[in-house]
Amino acid sequence: MELRYRKAKPSDMERCLDIREITRDNSVPRDFLHTIGVNSEIWCPLIQSEAFKGCVCEYKGVIIGFCFGEVKSAEILVLALHPEFENKGIGKELLLKVVETLKFSGAKKLWLATTSNPKLRAYGFYRYLGWSPTGTFVRNGDEILVLAEKK
Repeated sequence: MELRYRKAKPSDMERCLDIREITRDNSVPRDFLHTIGVNSEIWCPLIQSEAFKGCVCEYKGVIIGFCFGEVKSAEILVLALHPEFENKGIGKELLLKVVETLKFSGAKKLWLATTSNPKLRAYGFYRYLGWSPTGTFVRNGDEILVLAEKK
């Protein structure tokens, strides 16, 4: 399978929102995303200014997955993949590329919020890749994880 990874552009946002609606374990309707500020009107300028750094993966010229992080807060904001392309290492590669981009941009202690439900794949996925639980939870029940420093 020929995959292409590249820097995310503002024009990718609509396709990213499409994918976010159909992810397997944590799909989020576009209408709800809009109410919490995840929409083209807000995100495109942040992508353009590089306050949000992102990477997309394309297959046959169509975006199938993406990951974004915020430079200032060092937060991984979202990682989403079209369900047909799961279990191929794409999510891991997208995450690694954004982590490296954020570090290169000066981000120090990287963090993310993810499910605290061990029955969902994201729970084990991030931990397997070296993200450590902090015991801190956000309002929706997600747990804050930090990227463990390599020794």
